[in-house]
Amino acid sequence: MAEMIIPLSELFESGEASAWEERIFQTACAWGKALAEALLQSWDDKLLEQKPAGWRVEGFRERTVMTRFGEVRIRRRLYRDEQGQGRFLLDELLELPPRQLAVPVVAEKAIEMASEMGFKKTGEVLASLTGGALSAMSVWRLLEQVGEQALAAERVEGEAVYERGERLRQEGERTPERLFMEADGVWVRLQREEKDWMEIKVGVAYEGWEAQSYARPGYALTGKRVYVHGVDNLTFWEGASLAWSRYWNLSGIGHFVIGGDGAAWIRGGTRHFPNSVWQLDGFHLARACRRALGKEQGQRLFQAIREGRWEEAEHIWKTSPKRTKASARKAQRWLTTLLEHHLGEDWRFQLHVDADDARGLGAMEGNNAHLIADRMKGKGRSWSRRGALRMAKVRELVLHQEHRPYCRPAKPHPDAMKVSTQKTEQVRRHRRDTSSWLRADVPVLHSAASQQDWVRRLRLHINGHRLN
Repeated sequence: MAEMIIPLSELFESGEASAWEERIFQTACAWGKALAEALLQSWDDKLLEQKPAGWRVEGFRERTVMTRFGEVRIRRRLYRDEQGQGRFLLDELLELPPRQLAVPVVAEKAIEMASEMGFKKTGEVLASLTGGALSAMSVWRLLEQVGEQALAAERVEGEAVYERGERLRQEGERTPERLFMEADGVWVRLQREEKDWMEIKVGVAYEGWEAQSYARPGYALTGKRVYVHGVDNLTFWEGASLAWSRYWNLSGIGHFVIGGDGAAWIRGGTRHFPNSVWQLDGFHLARACRRALGKEQGQRLFQAIREGRWEEAEHIWKTSPKRTKASARKAQRWLTTLLEHHLGEDWRFQLHVDADDARGLGAMEGNNAHLIADRMKGKGRSWSRRGALRMAKVRELVLHQEHRPYCRPAKPHPDAMKVSTQKTEQVRRHRRDTSSWLRADVPVLHSAASQQDWVRRLRLHINGHRLN
């Protein structure tokens, strides 16, 4: 047998061969952390040689970051630029956000997992698959930061476009012949709020349908984009049009087909988008017809309304016996309004489209279930108002894989670099690191035993009380 690079006697004791994979993983993580600390120190030294003229070194500061191979301690230089701003060149090079424990790639995966499962479970899975450990509170903070940043960005863009008349930051180029839009609300339970429930408004836009070769014939939406409304300075359709304008050139689309359950805020989309037609959700229409007239006559009424045969629909309505239950009377009042205003006709009859690939609307219920209900309803879940909006917005971002930029520090706007000459000429005292005495070193976290169960539990306890 060839000579081993690492003698087995250094890794294993008698009877521990079954743990070979875990022991090698621990050794690799310990080696990776040592390599990372040495590499980052050398990069910080190189950055010192390239620092801009006029910048001065204030001293060293330490921070700990969670990587895929465990906690890494970074000792890097704090600079003071010409404007007196503190800068960590190494943090900027590595794209490390301030006060964030996890490095961006770990933060991305933690947020993806937390958007699908509980915060505690996310921390446990990460700890079992990586050399580090994040507490449930640390995972929650990561998701909270991303959700809040996304909501703030939407709020700022809305003010710029609708209040100051500025151009969109990004405009889409796709111009399909028709764009389909559906919207609905999902009610989630609240805790520690004045109200017990809140409605999260969700929309989906898509260009059409594509046949899928499943066990039974099916269709998938093409070009699908979802939108979750979470800011109070915009209406739902104002926010949706901002979000979807980054993907489509809305001014170049021939027709908009808008569908929903008849709520006023959903029907308001026909006023927001020109050349739009409205289609009532088929599920609610069919249920009302069945409740009002019974199964057979209700089906006849539904088909007549869907196909725009209004004289036949009115005849069926006048001549059919009405049910008397409370739910039936409520459905009858609703149907009276629909027949009076000729509402509920299928979009294909309104636009005279008979193409084979043209299908009816009805994707909203399934999208609501997958996007919001599966994660935020049931199992005793309840939310604060802000927490619900953050989670819903993160679910939207993760679906489109747009959460990753929020896990990295924002690029400074060029205007933020402009300062007055007076501020530049001010004399500033040398600032000491007054917080160093508060930091405690726990050597076992960085030792060869760092992956043992009791050390993992200690790390989770420490990280659970760390302000990220």
